[in-house]
Amino acid sequence: MFNLLMTCLLLAAALGLSLRRFALPYLARRDIAEQSEPVTMVASAVFLAALALTVSDKDLWHASLTVAGGIVVALIFDQQRPRLAAVLSAACLLCYLALR
Repeated sequence: MFNLLMTCLLLAAALGLSLRRFALPYLARRDIAEQSEPVTMVASAVFLAALALTVSDKDLWHASLTVAGGIVVALIFDQQRPRLAAVLSAACLLCYLALR
């Protein structure tokens, strides 16, 4: 039970911390998106990997809770330090893979 809870929380954190950077090229002006391309690439890779692992490894109930938790994390944390958020999201994804 503890392992399931920790993996859901780690995936939710990885999703939430990388969601805003993943959506940046689609929602922001072009010049803002071009200034932060390396961070956006890392965050996009982490977001897509975390989303794929959420859908493939969890049943429907746990996957929906994990995605909802990721959205809540994305709404709570602002992106004042995008590099730190990208590093933390990658660390959460790596911790998830280590527990898996």
